[in-house]
Amino acid sequence: MIGIIHIFISVLILLGVSIIVLSNNIVHAAYALALTLVGVAGMYVLMNAELLAVVQILIYAGGVVILLAFGVMLTNRLRGEKVVTDSGNKWIGAIISIVIFLGFAYLIQSTDFGAGEIRTPSDQIQQIGIAFLTKHLLAFELIAFILLVALVGAAYLAKMSSDE
Repeated sequence: MIGIIHIFISVLILLGVSIIVLSNNIVHAAYALALTLVGVAGMYVLMNAELLAVVQILIYAGGVVILLAFGVMLTNRLRGEKVVTDSGNKWIGAIISIVIFLGFAYLIQSTDFGAGEIRTPSDQIQQIGIAFLTKHLLAFELIAFILLVALVGAAYLAKMSSDE
């Protein structure tokens, strides 16, 4: 059963990547990126890394893709023209993507990963939390401060644009 789910998620990821490479519409490519990232999160779930799956969906599929979609839509609205890509190099990109995929597939197949220590998901989450609040406390606080500055800046820019 796990093998069937793995194949389904792999096909989902390959479908999303193919749409990204071959799409002329940037918004469709952004949605295909979200599909791909959700598929990667599904792979994390199959590897018993639920925390990584949740982070993948919240930060990448939820945050980055939505930010990309808003950026494209706002740029489209400001210029008054439809944003599409008209590149004749998409087939070259598809071929390069396939070559890179086959290279990674070969490396993964030829590598002996060995047996590692298997931890329970709750143990992993606890270890990550302890590491954030002890060993990496300064980096954790700096990231929190940078996010706070970004939120205040976004609120200021939104207020400034609504005043105009």
